[in-house]
Amino acid sequence: MVIEAAAIASTARLLQPLITDLYQGSKKLGAKGLQRWEVRTFAGKLARRIRAIEEVRTLWKPEGPISLREFFHPPKLLIAGKPRMVSRVSDLPAKAVVIEGIVGQGKSILMRSLAIEEILSNDAKCLPLFLELKDLNPKLDLRQAIHKQLESYDVDVDEDSLNYLFKSGKMSLLLDGFDELEEGLVKETYLEVEHLTLRYPELQVVISSRMGHEIQKATGFQVLQIAPLAPSEFAAFLERLKVSSEKSLAVRQAIKNSPSKISDLVTTPLMLTLILIVYEAESQIPETLPEFFERLFQVVFSRHDHLKGAFTRKHHSGLSERRLQILFESFCFMTLQLGYSRTLTQAQFDEVFDHALTYTENCQCDAHKFKEDITKVACLMLVDGIDAVTFLHKSILEYYAAAFVKSLNDENAKLFYDAALEKSRGWEDVLTFLKSIDGFRYARDYLIPVVARHRAHIVTPALSADDKQLIKWVSDTYSGVGVFFRATGSRANVGAIGSLDPLPGDQIGAFGHLLLDSLVNTVPSDIPVKELQATFAVPDLLNSKDMHGAFVPCSKIFRHYGVEHMRHAVEIFEARLTKLETEAMAVIAGEQKKRLIFAKRPAN
Repeated sequence: MVIEAAAIASTARLLQPLITDLYQGSKKLGAKGLQRWEVRTFAGKLARRIRAIEEVRTLWKPEGPISLREFFHPPKLLIAGKPRMVSRVSDLPAKAVVIEGIVGQGKSILMRSLAIEEILSNDAKCLPLFLELKDLNPKLDLRQAIHKQLESYDVDVDEDSLNYLFKSGKMSLLLDGFDELEEGLVKETYLEVEHLTLRYPELQVVISSRMGHEIQKATGFQVLQIAPLAPSEFAAFLERLKVSSEKSLAVRQAIKNSPSKISDLVTTPLMLTLILIVYEAESQIPETLPEFFERLFQVVFSRHDHLKGAFTRKHHSGLSERRLQILFESFCFMTLQLGYSRTLTQAQFDEVFDHALTYTENCQCDAHKFKEDITKVACLMLVDGIDAVTFLHKSILEYYAAAFVKSLNDENAKLFYDAALEKSRGWEDVLTFLKSIDGFRYARDYLIPVVARHRAHIVTPALSADDKQLIKWVSDTYSGVGVFFRATGSRANVGAIGSLDPLPGDQIGAFGHLLLDSLVNTVPSDIPVKELQATFAVPDLLNSKDMHGAFVPCSKIFRHYGVEHMRHAVEIFEARLTKLETEAMAVIAGEQKKRLIFAKRPAN
């Protein structure tokens, strides 16, 4: 899709007052980086850049990019516990916000929409700078990506101009997909975000992320969860997809009457869209999650045939649909196994393909032809620029990687679960899918061992230790955890929390986050600077050049203020583990009970 000239012209008119205001302000302060904004045609150029944010590709319309304004049904955010519609950046209740959601809640589309609607509101209060964090790499960190984006806005990035823009209160930084950062970039990016919010409190910073990531613990950020998609919203959502009222009613009735647990999972725009795609082809809703995704893979191929008016299905790879799916599952698994993310360079694609081919039987084909099937027929991946291919949605990558594990025999599946016990980071959402599609082995080979390990390494040492031993244990186990204090006049408060390096399996029970909560609850919210310096021998806060402030390790914090909150965190953690263990044992018992079938023999 190409944004029409009329839309560009209209957007330029709406942008002009904000551009003029920013430009005049920079001139007064002597910042020279915005000089090119004086050109008469600049508003149109900037409008074109910003309107490009709204171009997306979707599972519902995979043939090409479309404007999100054509289909987007805005979700509600939970603010003070109540769902509330927020349509633009400047309507958010805080300057620093994390928008948190589960798979498929439309975080990325919402972030784009907030940016676009800010400009199209006829009262634009801030200029949006939108970045996808998945694009960061060792050669392009967050600071460099921001500079690159500003340069695309015709800003000559120098210190004066950057300071002016970020201190003006008229810029918003939207960082999409903290959970999609490469593992090696998480800590660096987290600290850079903390630095930006501390140095530029006037800068609006909005970050999207799945649950359970470091950014949710960043000091000063308000975490806003996306509210689940309610059944009462289904009709409006389907209407936005231009589904006829008759079909909409049929789909909603099928969801309501479905005897399966699939209907309980329809709480996100992605899941409702997938249900619609499958229902269009099947006129019914599959009864289980594995069956649903199996049917989805088949439907995306037959759907393409229908779009092309084809009667005979012919795959570029020469593989049958089933063999192609087996290869795709292996491809998804190897993408994660090799440490790659949702977007692959061509070289990475070829590497993953070669490995995937090695671990599948009777699936010989050419890498290019396989890519043609997956990107042009199934549209589960798409070509992204000149030298990249990306999964249409991260959950596609994760589900079919989980399906690969499910297809393994017991011995090989246990090897995977054993490996996940040692390093679960990057596999958390695959494991979540496996809980649904491979429940027995997930419970037996992963969840029960994780619970046992957490009890042995966390609960038992913590509960049996006296205060001194407990403080030493926390300090040794989570060496980077502590508090950064910063001064405001004669008072000091928490500026940031030292980064947490999660233990393997940390998503089970989430003790790391409980620990950080206990640390925040232990520290007084406001301390006289002199008292802080005397207590912890910290340097002169008022003259500190470190924007985060002075770091005090958790051992000193707990030694001075006590470990009551930390002990309470351990008790909560133990209760969570007990609940998870009970659920896992029920799954195992249910599967083992099936052995009684073979004891039932007809009487002679």
